[in-house]
Amino acid sequence: MPARPLARHRAERRLHVNARSLIATTCAIGAGTLAAVLLSGGTYALWSDNATNTAPTLTSAKFGITAAESWGSTAFSNLIVGQSVRQPFTVTNTGDVAATISGTASASAAYEVRYATGTCSTAGTAALTGASATTTAKALGTLAAGATATYCIEIKVATGAAAGNSQAITATITGAQ
Repeated sequence: MPARPLARHRAERRLHVNARSLIATTCAIGAGTLAAVLLSGGTYALWSDNATNTAPTLTSAKFGITAAESWGSTAFSNLIVGQSVRQPFTVTNTGDVAATISGTASASAAYEVRYATGTCSTAGTAALTGASATTTAKALGTLAAGATATYCIEIKVATGAAAGNSQAITATITGAQ
């Protein structure tokens, strides 16, 4: 009977060795599989992707204005102190975007230059109001793309101007986007 406990002890030991071998084999297979996947780059596709998108063509807008007038020099001749002359002119927005229009002028202190939106009023009416465009730009509003508008310029001989004075006056119309 003494042989029996020894055989039982061996059977338990074999079972223990087989479980350890099974765990070691499973770990080795798992490590090998993980190494093979990492080395092959197979999981990279699971976490990354790309796509091509064709961007639209961008085109910048054109911007431009033109001014037209038909003034004769006789309208500005023989003016006396306090007298003024008004003349219409048109501005066309030749661009693709709206323009903010303003007017300035270059003249000596002997002359005052003012602008107004719209056609010029008839002679004999009160002078245009506001500061002279020789010192302050006159805002004339917004002109839509492709539109044309009429404006009025008034040139007045200022008080204290010398008799017989003559000067070229530069009127500037500016369009800003």
